[in-house]
Amino acid sequence: MHSFNIQYHTPSDLADAREKLSPIRPRQLLISVFCGTPEARYITELIGELKTAFPEAAILGTTTAGEIMNGGAFERATVINFTHFEETWVCSGLVTGDADLYRTGRQLAGEIVHADTQVAIIFGCGIKDDGAVNGEPLLTAFHDTFPRVLIAGAQAGDNGLAKRTFVFTQDGFTDSGAAAASLSGTRLIVNNHYNLSWVPLGKEMVVTHAEGTIIHTIDDKPAKTIYTHYLGEQVGDRLPHSAAEFPLMVERHGLHLARHANRVLPDGSLAFMAPFYTGEKVRFAFCHSELVAESARHTQGTFAARPYEVIFVYSCLSRKWVLGKDIELELAPLGCLAPTAGFFSYGEYYSHDQGNLFLSQTMTVLALSEKDTAGKHDERDCQAPLDDSPQESKQIQDLKALHRLVETSAREREQLIEELQSALAEIKTLRG
Repeated sequence: MHSFNIQYHTPSDLADAREKLSPIRPRQLLISVFCGTPEARYITELIGELKTAFPEAAILGTTTAGEIMNGGAFERATVINFTHFEETWVCSGLVTGDADLYRTGRQLAGEIVHADTQVAIIFGCGIKDDGAVNGEPLLTAFHDTFPRVLIAGAQAGDNGLAKRTFVFTQDGFTDSGAAAASLSGTRLIVNNHYNLSWVPLGKEMVVTHAEGTIIHTIDDKPAKTIYTHYLGEQVGDRLPHSAAEFPLMVERHGLHLARHANRVLPDGSLAFMAPFYTGEKVRFAFCHSELVAESARHTQGTFAARPYEVIFVYSCLSRKWVLGKDIELELAPLGCLAPTAGFFSYGEYYSHDQGNLFLSQTMTVLALSEKDTAGKHDERDCQAPLDDSPQESKQIQDLKALHRLVETSAREREQLIEELQSALAEIKTLRG
């Protein structure tokens, strides 16, 4: 298995890549494109140039809100990963123009999944009617159709403009639908991972009225009012933009999920990318570069003990917004393990024991190998630009102390309220 990345500028870059791959087995070549130019004309020309240089090869591409290559973050670039497998077969598919994402998922799965398919990488369009797309039905369809197939991927971006996104294959492109590639073969080894790096803060709150992706009330108060009450008018007045810094965290299937609002409705309700449910408990969440650095060490250690020959990274745009240049703290450790490529997205796709999940605020990772001995070196052999001290930094210690203070205070407050409620109930009983 041979994998490498290029930053594309002219067709001559593709000629150089072709020389590196010779001889080429088209059905065993996956060309992954992460395009920072969300323009139909540019994408059409790029597809044509790729097809000329690599006839019959499977192309899977998406527009982005930033590109990832070899541990670094880029803006408005075109990053292309070439992965040439020894014994794994690649099949790509494109479904366009169908507003029913569940039906899109069923059709796409039927086109690309085979008896020995191990993983499907899916790119969905991220914007529809000037709003974010809820990718959950697409992923549910894949799980309902082929539950044993691991899925990875994310939703297309357009540099944060939220106007028009594209996904594409060698057969064309769409701004309303999904593209995917399946990898099939008994020798393929697949590992995935997700990294949240957000910690819950404050008391638990109850979603008292939710309809689909809209939360109307939390603790019987308008959702926007809850933000203003607990985080102040500066945060409340900047919604939905400030919500990226303080998403709501909910626990499902044993995983903590963080989701931020992307729209404020006139009645104070908040719209999100994915659904919440009435009765769910939520908390505010908080992230910091030091927490990301600590999680990056854990992620690096996780993959250092597994086979990998290429690593794909799909990270939420909101992480880049919140962390700025510090986003490379979590990318660099993976970049020193193997060729890495990916993009900043409008929502991430992830396979879990309980099914396929549509995430946000998250970095997801897919590692592929055809050799059981690939990688598997001691993580200390991989030098990443992180703190070399074995001791936790003072910032992490301070953050943990602050987190503990807030958690303990909230827990004691709730315990006091329960005791007061119990005492009042007793008094009411004694009074008859």
